[in-house]
Amino acid sequence: MKKMTLLFLFFGMVACTSESLSVKQASSLINNHIEEYPYFEKANFKLGEQKIRTKKDAAEWTLLTNLSSQELITLQTIDKHKKWLSKDSVLIVNVALTSKAAPFVIDQKKNSAQVKTFLFTLQENSDVQLELNNKTKATATAKLIKQPTPFAGLVKDKNANAEFITQKFVLKYKKETGWYVQK
Repeated sequence: MKKMTLLFLFFGMVACTSESLSVKQASSLINNHIEEYPYFEKANFKLGEQKIRTKKDAAEWTLLTNLSSQELITLQTIDKHKKWLSKDSVLIVNVALTSKAAPFVIDQKKNSAQVKTFLFTLQENSDVQLELNNKTKATATAKLIKQPTPFAGLVKDKNANAEFITQKFVLKYKKETGWYVQK
C-alpha cells in the first residue's frame, strides 16, 4: 500500500511539473533576456581633429556643443578663421570622449567610436502575444519602448512615427534547463 501511495504521489508530481508556458512566464523570460543582452541602435561617431563650418555644419556643431555641455565629449578648438569672401567661419576642433560617455560606447578605434543611439526596454504591463509552435518551441511578440541616448542626434530616427517597436522572440524548452529565450 505504501508503494502504491508513493507511486501515485510521484506520478502526481511529474504531472504537475508542466512544460506549458504562460504569458507571465514568457514576459519574465524576455525581460531577463533584454537585461542580459540589451537591444539598441548604433551609429559611428568621428573622433580627433575635425573641420567644421559654422553655417554649413550648424546641426553637427549644435550636437557637438550639446554633448560637450553634458560632459560626454571634450571640444578643444585648434584653429578658427573666416573663409575669404565668405560669411562662413571655419573651426578646426579636436573631439575626444570622456569617461561619462563609456556606457554609450560599444567599440572604439583611434579616430572613431561606435555609440548607442537608441536603447530598447520591455514595456511594463505589456501584452506579450504568445504562440506555441509545439511542446518545446514558442514565439513571443513583445513591445519594446524606444529611449534616445544623448548620441541620438547622430542618426535619423528609423521609426520616427512610433515610440516603440515590436520584436519577436523565439522561446525553447529543454528538460534540463526549462524555458529560455533563443539568442
